[in-house]
Amino acid sequence: MESKKTVLCVVGALFGRPFLLEAKRLGWNVHLLTEERYLKEAWPRDQIDQVYAVPDLFDEKVVRNVVCYLSRVIKFDKIIGLGEFDIEVAAALREHTRIAGMGETTSRYFRDKLAMRMKAQEEGLRVPEFVRILNHSEVNDFMNNVSAPWVLKPRMGASSAKITKMFHAQEVWNEIEKLGDKQSNFLLERYVAGDVFHVDALVNDSKVIFASCSKYGLPMLDLTTTGGIFTTRMIKRGSSDEKALQSINKDITAAFGMVHGTMHNEYIKSKEDGKFYFLEASARIGGARIPDVVFHATGLCLWHEWARIELLPKGEYKLPKYNKMYGGGIFTLARQDEPDMSVYNDQEVAWVQKKKNYAGLIIKSDNAERIEELLMNYYPRFAEDFMAHVPMKS
Repeated sequence: MESKKTVLCVVGALFGRPFLLEAKRLGWNVHLLTEERYLKEAWPRDQIDQVYAVPDLFDEKVVRNVVCYLSRVIKFDKIIGLGEFDIEVAAALREHTRIAGMGETTSRYFRDKLAMRMKAQEEGLRVPEFVRILNHSEVNDFMNNVSAPWVLKPRMGASSAKITKMFHAQEVWNEIEKLGDKQSNFLLERYVAGDVFHVDALVNDSKVIFASCSKYGLPMLDLTTTGGIFTTRMIKRGSSDEKALQSINKDITAAFGMVHGTMHNEYIKSKEDGKFYFLEASARIGGARIPDVVFHATGLCLWHEWARIELLPKGEYKLPKYNKMYGGGIFTLARQDEPDMSVYNDQEVAWVQKKKNYAGLIIKSDNAERIEELLMNYYPRFAEDFMAHVPMKS
């Protein structure tokens, strides 16, 4: 009789609970590696066989030594990073231990904004003009030839964290000077005004087997700098935008070498030319309740399906049938400790957030226009009833 296999899940915060539970349900031994500061979080310990912690997951030497020490008595069959920052940690561990899965070179296409842009550009995909912050003559030439505004972006990092929008060359040089020896960890890119879309996908045997195309309200860059309310809605299937996004996303999947797993990719539709530009790819489940929106609209739990793709024997995974409704979500930091959301009682409301100082809900309908109508109605009401924004420091 074959012994139970063991998966080591690497995660730097309380994240990925559904993956852990599904892995256990599939009969795997589930081991978790996290940081010491997260040990007291509400992990489903009754479903986790062992929990390990290190002071810092980005201390590569310590993490490698810990995992190799454990491997003397435990045979890890899979190592999987569950969050944005865990992808490269897991990839480095797989490379060192020679455990199957995405390696460091491929993982950089899903973590390093410079690597992913260069790869997309090499494959003929449309990306905003950019330059690495390395050779100052190249940077100067870029600003002379590409009109402002520009955005200075960290090569590593989730979402819009530490992204700075600038309008003058001297601003850019001032910021570069402040970065000192860290400046090569950044890139400069033409700011493209437009609507930002995200595609949340499942990939098996190098094929996109499911992809949900959605549009944000305010881009995250605006939300983290000027404030606002986060919204997302699934766009109409078969529309020109949906068809274009499905096509581009398949091209990105092939170009970046994704074999199996999940992807949360972002694209922007330029107001200037109406074309889609690639912004960012990640080999993870989206945040901000995006998987919950997908779940309420389709019945698919992206976390569960990702676990099944990774852990079922090769050739056994089959995507279950799913609903083809539409979903949307609206969320904000609230002024109140316990926001009263009882007046938001339309029949389309599928879920209401119950968390201190947060207001949010998810809606679903078989009509994409109805989702848009409700979000347009809720937005000003949320602003008046709840919104309290603390801008992110640049």
